[in-house]
Amino acid sequence: MLCLAVFEAPAKIYKWVDKEGNTHYSDKPPKDKHIKASQQDLNNMNVIKMPRPVKTQVLSNNDCQRAVDNFNSNYSNHKRSIEKELSQGNINDMQFAEKLTALEELKTIVTLENCHKADPKLNTLLHCMAKNPNTQVCS
Repeated sequence: MLCLAVFEAPAKIYKWVDKEGNTHYSDKPPKDKHIKASQQDLNNMNVIKMPRPVKTQVLSNNDCQRAVDNFNSNYSNHKRSIEKELSQGNINDMQFAEKLTALEELKTIVTLENCHKADPKLNTLLHCMAKNPNTQVCS
């Protein structure tokens, strides 16, 4: 009788510091062979799944303008939607204030001046706003 056993190889996690001083953890050692990586003891680690960074390109001038226009034309709808959530009891006063404050902050951020220097999160939001006339689907 032939018996096959399957063994899972233990996961390996490597830690290293790059030339800029950033600490990295990965299941693969660094590509740069000059950087020394140490294998980590997994018995004392809590590993969580991290989202991959979103890679988006800078918006064109036309897309920037469309994103800003779409947001501004939907601003009142956003505000009414938050007010409706409060009136229906779906959110409390504190949540209402937080949502309204976030919307007001967004109004100061979604501008042509900020469009080309947006961080990845805002850049992703602007891409969505440029593609969707109803910008509420982007929030």
